[in-house]
Amino acid sequence: MHSIVVAKFVPWPPNSGDKRRTLGIVRALRRQGPVTLCAFEGPDEDAAPLRAEGIDVRSVPLRRRPADLVRSLLRSRSLTAARFWDRDLASVVTGAATSDADVLVVEHVQLLDYARGSTAGLRVLDMHNVESLLMTRMAAAARGPRRPVFAAEARALRALERRAADVDVVAVVSETDRVALREVVDHDRVVVVPNAWDEPRPLPPAEDPVVSFVALLSWSPNVQAATWFTERVWPRVVDRLPAARLQLVGRNPSAEVRALAGPSVEVTGSVPDLDPWYARTRVSVAPLLAGGGSRLKILESLAAGRPVVATTIGVEGLEDLIGRGVVVADEPEAMADALVDLLVDATASAELGRRGAEAVAADHSWAAAVRPLLAELPPAAGD
Repeated sequence: MHSIVVAKFVPWPPNSGDKRRTLGIVRALRRQGPVTLCAFEGPDEDAAPLRAEGIDVRSVPLRRRPADLVRSLLRSRSLTAARFWDRDLASVVTGAATSDADVLVVEHVQLLDYARGSTAGLRVLDMHNVESLLMTRMAAAARGPRRPVFAAEARALRALERRAADVDVVAVVSETDRVALREVVDHDRVVVVPNAWDEPRPLPPAEDPVVSFVALLSWSPNVQAATWFTERVWPRVVDRLPAARLQLVGRNPSAEVRALAGPSVEVTGSVPDLDPWYARTRVSVAPLLAGGGSRLKILESLAAGRPVVATTIGVEGLEDLIGRGVVVADEPEAMADALVDLLVDATASAELGRRGAEAVAADHSWAAAVRPLLAELPPAAGD
């Protein structure tokens, strides 16, 4: 089976949730036959390791030329879709998606325009989020002029999601997203392909009361989460446990996130390896107030043996892990209470992290996650 995958970025190194999911899908397809990956490649990406796995990577730089932005904006009305339209990548996809392609997989609804005119036997849209729901939540939480901008983008994304009716199969990351998508478009082949993680490697218990939020710190929901947590929750923790320290770890921190640094708060910026930061961490947090999909960073933390304190939205899509590595708290005082309890009781924290690693290994492997998608592929792939 020959598969074509269109993605935002070459998923190596797999240092974001977007890249990890794309890599999981690409590797699952590669086990079924040749895969051609069409994506953007910038200074943060490296296609060589994927080519060494036998994946045909065809990449272009992301230029964001004004003419491409205007063309896509006029067609889609979506700012986030316009940011990822590039005529060079469109040419690469057209050249790859010849008549002998069995499957075309588009990662993210914002890239759906790249499927236009495809002659592939099966067209699949892999929705990392129900983007209109994500943007609606961001609008509700935003202040000032950003609120109407986010609301307009939510409407544009809802219109894009209705075009999911034109593809053969839609993959979503959770049952929650399947239900949310049903409110937007009627599609009879929607499969749940949850985010996953392979090979948990629990680290030794951390020595100090350190909390970490590991995320792409330029993405608006993560910026909002980091700001809310540092301003509303963290002072309550430090008041009760002055030795506590917070690490905000992730690529490209916004100016708003960088401004959060202080005596008990470290903003790391991009780091080459997360293991040393998880090694210092006793508890991770996922304090999201807006978002969609499911949270690969929760799986990453649990795979390292680190328990997670999350908001209800933060753990959405991974509710089976509540009590198995994850504690839920939505209000600042309740979240501070949960964190202090785990920070002062290293034994309880390590035990909860151990249970989380076991839960990820048992129920969240990529081999199990991709089965619903593989079952929808052409018969030759499943034989």
